[in-house]
Amino acid sequence: MKFKYAISLLCLTLFSNLTHAQTISGKVISSTNEEIPFATIQIGNDYGVISNEEGNFTIDTKGFKETDSVTISCLGFEKNGFLLQNFTAKEYVLKEKVNELSEVFLNHTALSADSIIYYVNTNVKNNYRLDLNEFKIFSRKTDYIVGDLADFEIKKSTGFKRKQLQAFNDDFDKLETSLVNNTSKQYTDFVGQLKVLDKDNAKLEVEKAISLRDEKNDQSMESLAERGQEIVMKHLDKDKMYTVKSGFFKVTDSATLNKEEIKKRQDTVNTLRYAKKESFSLISNSNFANPDAGLDFVTNSKKYKYTLRDVTFLDSEMVYIIDFQPKRSSALYTGTMYVSNENFAVIRADYTFYENRVGEKLNLRLLFGIKYIEKNQKGIVVYKKGEDNYYYPSYINKQIDRYFYVNRPIKFIENENSRNKVAFNFKIEGTFKGKSELLIISRKDIEANNYNNYTEKTRIDFENPKTYDASIWKDYNVLEPLNDMKNFKVTPEEAN
Repeated sequence: MKFKYAISLLCLTLFSNLTHAQTISGKVISSTNEEIPFATIQIGNDYGVISNEEGNFTIDTKGFKETDSVTISCLGFEKNGFLLQNFTAKEYVLKEKVNELSEVFLNHTALSADSIIYYVNTNVKNNYRLDLNEFKIFSRKTDYIVGDLADFEIKKSTGFKRKQLQAFNDDFDKLETSLVNNTSKQYTDFVGQLKVLDKDNAKLEVEKAISLRDEKNDQSMESLAERGQEIVMKHLDKDKMYTVKSGFFKVTDSATLNKEEIKKRQDTVNTLRYAKKESFSLISNSNFANPDAGLDFVTNSKKYKYTLRDVTFLDSEMVYIIDFQPKRSSALYTGTMYVSNENFAVIRADYTFYENRVGEKLNLRLLFGIKYIEKNQKGIVVYKKGEDNYYYPSYINKQIDRYFYVNRPIKFIENENSRNKVAFNFKIEGTFKGKSELLIISRKDIEANNYNNYTEKTRIDFENPKTYDASIWKDYNVLEPLNDMKNFKVTPEEAN
């Protein structure tokens, strides 16, 4: 009888383990029902995910036991801990950590803000390391355009009938409308290993990549140029040869659409080099041990003014809250840093461009009709202490607006009769809006010979689903998408 009972209990336990959901989705909120972004959801010591900007998360629990521990934590909140068997899809409430010592500490005990920053810089090499790391990363890019102006107008023509010119202008009007009224967002995700040799060299190995892109609503400069070229080619005489006088459309002597040129443009987007540069830049610019780091509000302390605003806690660790803003005109950023009291490591940084500050810019409006300015950059970097006691970014979020203006004349001249030509003006103005997110799934040391022996591919083979599917990343711990990405769907083009 006891034997039967033991067998029954064993079967019940095994069945319970097998039927526990292997993927858990939930939401982290405060006691006042506010979403908590960038909270850490962790199973065991090193396995976990981070909640997205809406507080939502999804985590794969496969391979863990019912008795393993789950913790949900965030800076300034009390940690919530429980067993995996009690981990279900629901809302998880974190209580704000009451800091009764704050006023006393700040008035009588705390170091000054400048002293804290001094110790941060003194300990940079002990707290951060970039060289000889392999990061398993999940990258997500979100891009869309806000069009302010679009004007494609036939200025002069000879040898073309009125109906032909009207067809030109009708198609140009549609392109203008699609630019100004565009609401389509494009998403690019991939999981891979970023192998870092030093501050200047890295290699990327991509495991899986997804592109959610509605081609008919693609508003990149390459796409706009290509669609403008297609309109021209559609209405020109296919039996004649033309020369193009402009640097904007890369057409040499034929009215036939240059397929090789289009493929080169597509390859530019799909090259591994492009993805590597973006991912490596996010990590290297956030690593304060890198002398070339773009986020200079720690290392270039003479350029910034610091204010100790408060203290808070991450679990039991006391954390200084330090606000910063430019002291010199060459400083770009303002924001807040969270600094550990134990080892003076920055464990989170929130930053944005200071008022009237801009990034890269190019103004050739008078000479070539081109202008470009990086505006409104902002970001968040969350750091995590590794097993080697160095701090590495665990999540990076960078958003930037890129204003553009292009005003170029385009002229198509018939080769056999140069008097037959069509000239039009290509004028567009707007803002490219981009968001890059990087989740560090795991990290390990690598040897220089392992790095040197790996040969990169040159291209990423993206999957291109027509609609968002929650099962796309079912075998990976990645960022839960925001609701607008979940609603992505390519609508079929209407038949003419």
